Amino acid sequence: MLAKAGRTEEAAAVLERHPTINSSLRAERLIDLGRIEDAVRVLQQPMSKPTTPAWDGAYSTEPPF
Repeated sequence: MLAKAGRTEEAAAVLERHPTINSSLRAERLIDLGRIEDAVRVLQQPMSKPTTPAWDGAYSTEPPF
């Protein structure tokens, strides 16, 4: 919303607070600002995978099912 309102610098600052989320959107804002090298660096960072516990093959009988 900030970028659409012409506040691209603020949009980039908000996205920089959460570097592991929306890296492509963050890179797009950096490109809009002419910060191409920063955008490339953001896109080259390895994506972190969400940590979910491994399923042990057992089903729970505890609510919620």
